Amino acid sequence: MSAGEMIKNELKEEGFSRYDYEILNDGLLQDEGDFILYWMQSAQRYSDNKALAAAAHMARALDKPLVVGFVFMPDYPEGNFRHYSFMYDGISELSDIFADNDIGFIIRKGNPVEEMEKLADNAFLVICDTGYLKPARSWRDELAERLKVALVEISTNVVVPVRAASDKEEYAAYTLRKKLSPLTEEHLKLWKIPGDFPPGTSFTDLPANFTEKEEFLQELELSSETPKLTGIKGGSSEARKILNDFIEDKLPDYHQDRNDPDFNCQSELSPYLHFGQISPREIAIKAEQAEGKIAEAALEEFREELIVRRELSFNFVHYNRQYDNFPDLLPEWARKTLKEHSRDKREYIYGRQELETASTHDIYWNAAQLELIHGGKIHNYLRMYWGKKILEWTENPEKAYSISLYLNNKYALDGRDPNSYAGIAWIFGKHDRAWQERKIYGKIRYMNRNGLERKFSLDSYTDRIKNLAGISDLPGE
Repeated sequence: MSAGEMIKNELKEEGFSRYDYEILNDGLLQDEGDFILYWMQSAQRYSDNKALAAAAHMARALDKPLVVGFVFMPDYPEGNFRHYSFMYDGISELSDIFADNDIGFIIRKGNPVEEMEKLADNAFLVICDTGYLKPARSWRDELAERLKVALVEISTNVVVPVRAASDKEEYAAYTLRKKLSPLTEEHLKLWKIPGDFPPGTSFTDLPANFTEKEEFLQELELSSETPKLTGIKGGSSEARKILNDFIEDKLPDYHQDRNDPDFNCQSELSPYLHFGQISPREIAIKAEQAEGKIAEAALEEFREELIVRRELSFNFVHYNRQYDNFPDLLPEWARKTLKEHSRDKREYIYGRQELETASTHDIYWNAAQLELIHGGKIHNYLRMYWGKKILEWTENPEKAYSISLYLNNKYALDGRDPNSYAGIAWIFGKHDRAWQERKIYGKIRYMNRNGLERKFSLDSYTDRIKNLAGISDLPGE
């Protein structure tokens, strides 16, 4: 039996479908390998980690210890101190969990491909979680070419595996929704880690100063241009606290208050999903367990955001290799209308520095940018407004896209994510339809300040941002 056949048979026996995994190379099973190696990268958690569960099942079947490898990459594209500080919290928590569950844990600093290749020298088999963006894909492809042992990729950070949901790029949420609907319930199960494999803690190897957070992060020589975030902590246990508070205090009114910045009725879970510190399955199941206490309209609205909209973004970056190339990422109608209106006269034109420092004439836009700078996020409704105004206030759509992506990926804790690329692309017409034609926007959906003020008071929101930024008056006030 070939290595591939053996892996397929073992995973099938444990309930993994053909869409849950992909064997990335023709590597062999290394008989003299000391352990099963799981390269943890996008799914930084213990609970409901389908890739970790697959590695554990293989360790049990082959009677091998299980070892997890994680690499801190100092030059991760667009990563900076705030991202690594949040990520460190989760990895530090995992080091204790793995020790308690007889799982070896090896942490390295450097190039992930090179470091994992070294660790794989002593591995029987290597398993990794799925990467969707170009850098993550390229690392897995390169490692697959370098390894002599088999490399298996497991889909774990979506509810329905992308290839199971659709075999093509979907046009909009409504086209994906009808495909996800019959599949969602069967995939809403938690993957547990079996414990009956040989202990692997003797392989644990952590940096000497790993328990000293500031010292460890300083050695990575990270960019520290962004202000440190206070009151925000990473890690799975923190994600669960936030989830429980959300279900108790916010979910009951989610369908009514989600869009109102004054109520701050967001789940706040996006950064934890981005770093894989909690799974979307666990979130969905916990929310559904509140059924009976929560209005069905609220649950439906939350499922739409958590599953349909989020997984539309994964579908986008998986099937559209131009997901970060403007305007190629857009549908034809959007490219055409933006080109036709690219030279329309703008009443205001701002450069990147003015936008980055929240120095516009618009108090609400400035508040949104300050929330991004000092809070690592923007309220979802205002993030749409934020992006639409960048399109309106820059010299041309190409520059607007570049600035939007730059600001989002630099300051947002959930930046550099499929959701980021889909969300920014939506500003310019992706996953949307043509609207009434107007100046600058063409047929792209329009948003304006009058619309904000008609719908919301924004008084509580602006007060909250002043407090967050430590200022008494907002720019433009």
